[in-house]
Amino acid sequence: MEEIVVGIDLGTTNTLACYLKKGKPTLIKFPGSGKLLPSIVYIDENKDVVVGEKARKKGILDPNNEIRSAKRYIGDFSKKWNCREYTLNATDVATKVLEEVKKSIIKKFKCDENTKINAVITIPAYFNSNQTDETKKAGINAGFNVLKIITEPMSAAIAAVRELELNEKIFIVDIGGGTFDLSVLEADQANHSYRALAIDGDRRLGGDDFDEKLTNYFIKIIEDDLGLDLSTQKDSGLDNNEYYSMLGRVRNAAENAKIELSDEVEIEINIPNLFEYNSKSYDFNLNLTRDEFNNICHDIYDKILNRIKSFIQKGEGFSFKEIKKVILVGGTCYIPYIQEAVEKIFNMSVSTEMDRSTMVAIGACFVAESEKGGVSINVQDILSHSLGIEVFDVNNQKMLLSKLLCKGDVYPTYRTKTFTTTMDNQTEININVYEAGSDCESQEEIKYHDFYGGFVLDGIEIAPKGEPNIDVTFSYDKSRCLTVVAEDKKTKAKKEIKIKKGEKIHQNKRQNPIDFMLLLDTSGSMYGRALSEAKKACNSLLEEMINFDIHRMGLITFDSTAHKLSGLSKDKEKLKSYISDISASGGTNMVSALQFAYDELNKSKREKVVIIVTDGYPDSMAETLNFAAKLKFADMRIIAIGVGSGIEYDFLKHLAGMDDAYKLDNMSELRNTFKEVIMKVTEK
Repeated sequence: MEEIVVGIDLGTTNTLACYLKKGKPTLIKFPGSGKLLPSIVYIDENKDVVVGEKARKKGILDPNNEIRSAKRYIGDFSKKWNCREYTLNATDVATKVLEEVKKSIIKKFKCDENTKINAVITIPAYFNSNQTDETKKAGINAGFNVLKIITEPMSAAIAAVRELELNEKIFIVDIGGGTFDLSVLEADQANHSYRALAIDGDRRLGGDDFDEKLTNYFIKIIEDDLGLDLSTQKDSGLDNNEYYSMLGRVRNAAENAKIELSDEVEIEINIPNLFEYNSKSYDFNLNLTRDEFNNICHDIYDKILNRIKSFIQKGEGFSFKEIKKVILVGGTCYIPYIQEAVEKIFNMSVSTEMDRSTMVAIGACFVAESEKGGVSINVQDILSHSLGIEVFDVNNQKMLLSKLLCKGDVYPTYRTKTFTTTMDNQTEININVYEAGSDCESQEEIKYHDFYGGFVLDGIEIAPKGEPNIDVTFSYDKSRCLTVVAEDKKTKAKKEIKIKKGEKIHQNKRQNPIDFMLLLDTSGSMYGRALSEAKKACNSLLEEMINFDIHRMGLITFDSTAHKLSGLSKDKEKLKSYISDISASGGTNMVSALQFAYDELNKSKREKVVIIVTDGYPDSMAETLNFAAKLKFADMRIIAIGVGSGIEYDFLKHLAGMDDAYKLDNMSELRNTFKEVIMKVTEK
């Protein structure tokens, strides 16, 4: 039997798979849902994994054991779902969805489970390298031979060009369930050549945002109607099952209403027997017009349209007058307001000839056939984010990103830059690779960018700082894999590594062992996003930055009192498990946390470092500063990291000292600040 070749659109909301049958693209059909497989995983009462339409239906009444829209979080290793003893991250969810796709392909082709199935899988153009790596990993884990990862706009353009016989510059607006891409591409149909000119987007904007807006609108109507507070299960007064079943049914009604209002100007929404209230069954009934829907979602429209206008105004790689065709891609682009607004911006009608939900999968199947020896398709894609290494700015005493490959570079590509040392007589140098953060290309400070991976080059020339010359070369191949080579020009010491996101930084093995105590503010003001970002940064601290072969760490949280979660330990996984269970409430009893840290570190004969993370002043400032002085007198170094407007730099300086005080605008900067702190403390 011939090898099976498919294109897969792994979507936030739905997943599609397509193959060529006698030269025509044909979509795989999935049980109960036709050509669209809901990208939903559900864990049932027997702890069995259910995927697709069955999962969607079960999840309506039991959303706590349903995982949807996981694609939004792929590459975020701190995001996990816990459902009936299962713990899954976004890559695991994508794997389960792709396993279901594979089952349907095997059934369609009546082949053995061990049959080799070749696949091209699509991703949003604005995905970073981490998200790309994890998508490919999910495909491999699901049993596919992943031929290539291609961007969704490029894939849609290939489908459109073939169908509409285009030979021009095309503007793609791709809005899926959870991601939003803008791309300008140039097509040469005769030579089957497609070249990306510019890309932009938002990895956290899509159809899900409309669903959430409408869901919240419906919930508010119910609250006003009954005088209830439905913000939490406890506040609602409903039992657990009834509350979450209500949320699932309202969310499902909101999603259906959004879809229906693309065809109708007014709809009637009915959710009978939503829950029991005052011994009566409550029915939700509402008439909703398209104009009302547009008004509810006006801020989402503004985000989308402002992004399009800004992209056009920048005009990087294209000019507005060159655009000859606008293609809308993704189910969200069926919303009439979006189509009308885009047509107004470009002063032209958009293409309506093709199914916007299937274009990406169709284009991917043509690329897959090309990869396996079919009609050759020449794709020139570009980097969505710059890549570089972390360097120290001696003059300003800051860590910066030095770019080697830039956003918009056509790949495959490579580039070499020469760097040097910042300290006398170094025997090795850390090569820490970063990817430019979303919307942060113009920012130099490393705190705005995402750590990608790292390694140590040893055997370098031992000389005064600034004298060694170390060439660093980045090579980015067509499969979107980054290879980094570092070489000392004089000693010829060399190391080559294929960087994978999140690889542990190899710390200097000659470091002096340090005992760290991490003190984390978990007061009420940390509730929500701040604590979530802090926990994410703490996980990165443990996973990427602390070498537990050498160092130890303890963990203390403080709210109205202090909690010693762990004494000094080398057990990284145990520390991570404590962090995952942290919640926020109460006051800011920092002095008790310092007391715990003092008692623990006072037993140690190693170097001692206390790292404090807080978003506000302690309950007793004078007492806290007095006790901090006691730690410093005992040779315990304090690093104070204050976040947000609730704390001033002057207090942090008194707490830790000028060189060890850090003031951040928000918690999203914490991970890179941890990185800066650990490097400063450990790199002697």
